[in-house]
Amino acid sequence: MNMIQDCMKKWYKNEYTFGAEVLRIAFGIMFLLVGIKKFRMGFTGFADALVAGDGQLAQEVPNIALYVYGLALPVLEFGAGLALLLKKYVKEAYFTIAILYLTFIFGMQYDGNTAKVGTEYLPGLLTLSVAVFFTAKAGKGKK
Repeated sequence: MNMIQDCMKKWYKNEYTFGAEVLRIAFGIMFLLVGIKKFRMGFTGFADALVAGDGQLAQEVPNIALYVYGLALPVLEFGAGLALLLKKYVKEAYFTIAILYLTFIFGMQYDGNTAKVGTEYLPGLLTLSVAVFFTAKAGKGKK
C-alpha cells in the first residue's frame, strides 16, 4: 500500500503531472512496441516492404528515399518509446513522434487513405499535443 501512495505522491504534484506521466508511459509503450514489431520483420524487412508497396507515394518517391525512411522508422520509433519510458530526452522524443505522425499523415493523405488519418493519426497527434502541454505545465508546477 505504501508503494501505491508513494507513486501517487510522485505522480500527482499538481493537476498536470498525472496526465503527463500517464501519457508519457502510454506513448512510450506504444512506440516501443511498434518499433519492435517492425524489427521483428528483420532489420531491412520493413524497408523492403515499404519500397515494394503499391501506393501512389511509393511509386513517385525514389526507392532510396523510401528505403532510408524504412530503415530509420523502426529505430526512431523504438528509440522514442524507450526514451519516454526511461524519462530521458522526453521533449526530443515527443518532437520525434510528432514528426513521425506528420510523415504518416502526409503519406496517407497523398495516397488518398483519409480514413486512417482521421481515425488514427490525427487523434494521436492531438493526444501527443495534450501530453506535451501537460508535461510543460507539470514542469512549471515543480517546487
